[in-house]
Amino acid sequence: MEQLTNQADRNGQTINYGRDTLDREETGNAKGWCIIPCITWSTMLRGNMTYRVVFLLAMAIPASAQQPSKTWAIAQPIVQGWDSEYSSGGRSNATRDKILAEIHALLEQHPNDIWAYEAATLGYNHLNRNDQALEVLRGYLRRFPNDSTLDRRVLFYFRNWGTGQDMESLPERWHTQTEYWQALLQVYEREKASPQKLQRAGDEILKRIPQSEDPGGEERCTIAETWLANGVDPQAAERVAREAVATSEVGPSPSIQYKNEQQMLMMKRLLIQKVNRSVLGWALYHEGRYQDALVELQRGEQIVEQNPFPTRGLYYRLGRTLENLGRPNEAIEAYYKELAWGDLEGPTKQALAAVYRQVHGSLEGMEVAERTRVNNLAMQRATADVDLVTTVDEDLGRFDLVDINNQPLDIRQYRGKVVIIEFWATWCESCMACMRNTDEIQKRFGDKVVVIAPSTDPEETRPKAGAYLRRMNYHFILVFDDEKRRDVVLPFIPATLLLDRNGRLRFMAFGYSPTSTALLDQKVGALLGGSGP
Repeated sequence: MEQLTNQADRNGQTINYGRDTLDREETGNAKGWCIIPCITWSTMLRGNMTYRVVFLLAMAIPASAQQPSKTWAIAQPIVQGWDSEYSSGGRSNATRDKILAEIHALLEQHPNDIWAYEAATLGYNHLNRNDQALEVLRGYLRRFPNDSTLDRRVLFYFRNWGTGQDMESLPERWHTQTEYWQALLQVYEREKASPQKLQRAGDEILKRIPQSEDPGGEERCTIAETWLANGVDPQAAERVAREAVATSEVGPSPSIQYKNEQQMLMMKRLLIQKVNRSVLGWALYHEGRYQDALVELQRGEQIVEQNPFPTRGLYYRLGRTLENLGRPNEAIEAYYKELAWGDLEGPTKQALAAVYRQVHGSLEGMEVAERTRVNNLAMQRATADVDLVTTVDEDLGRFDLVDINNQPLDIRQYRGKVVIIEFWATWCESCMACMRNTDEIQKRFGDKVVVIAPSTDPEETRPKAGAYLRRMNYHFILVFDDEKRRDVVLPFIPATLLLDRNGRLRFMAFGYSPTSTALLDQKVGALLGGSGP
């Protein structure tokens, strides 16, 4: 089973977040930006998400930072030696401290050798001592102010861990580079620098990147959103956002290597894209021009819903705008869409709670209403994009859900039987249809089939779950869902899993459709060898 992690194997070397990987590029065969997905259905269903699946993509550092320095041939074997020593020493504190002492001694013995500064920087970085790596590079700049050998190292470390003062202290020759101003803007944003500093850095980037060289308006949208989030004049952000919209309605999509058509459809549904009109609408919102903002945001909404893809913040911004126009019920629906289709959960939940209380006088019933609508919206889009039914053969993983008495269910006790796991809730109408089909299967095959029914109801409606099963005369084993106690991830419910007699996961279906119910029936019969009761 392929697993998607925060590492990617590229050219035979491992790339880690937070670790300077320039040492892996000693041949200088730069590939540029690269996104490497390792996606299977099993990958999609592992993790800890509530409404939707978000993939973590491994990304290599840009080609401009991959070129080997002139001193790398000397520094490389030293760094590799420290890596090997640390690994063979079991990554113990004692081994780490020994290497730290060696790095310190190297700099003392070779204060005039640039390769020593490079080796020390990488050595500290690989031990997660980036503050000390920064001090090494600051020392290098003081001793060799006119040297450019380690420019890429300096930019990489200052951009990710340095300060605005670090960036501002770089010699004038740096100011001609677009990458310098991009890094400075990132550092200023991290430090919450003054709006004046942020605007100047953004303007310097724009001087160096004309619209014709800004594919999808990505750079302009990034600058406009950074300005809006940090108090820069929204009219300046509006100007830049309009340039982005004039270039493209939607930001560029990353280049992905797909294994098959199914994976392509899934990635299309999951990769977040920027809607440029969303940024323009948000700038107008900050200017207090709510009606103009609504026009642009609704145009962005039309773009997304004509060719569905996830985007960050569009529906949240639409909700905020509708609130300011005195349309709270429409705002609530926009917030539901952000939770189902977008990727800005925290602020959206806060805004939803405030406007829900305004409309209904209290928060009573909000959780159930939110779960119901968000689940239905997520299922609506997902089933329109791709058939969420698949055959697998893998371990179920952790499954420690508890029953009505808060006792964990040991699913191993059902080995020798076929097990259907039906995730549902009392507020989910599609779940009721799935459960009727599952009940018919269980009646047909008798005690050869066990049905476990994890309810995703919030605590306030849990008593209804048992009452519903009794009223329908379903002989299902009721447990209560907790995503922290299982490995499988549900993009939405209903969700049906099928285990064979050995407890292996063999079939998964999300949503309710004639296709999924017919396939479940076939799969159960096949696992039982075609036998009846």
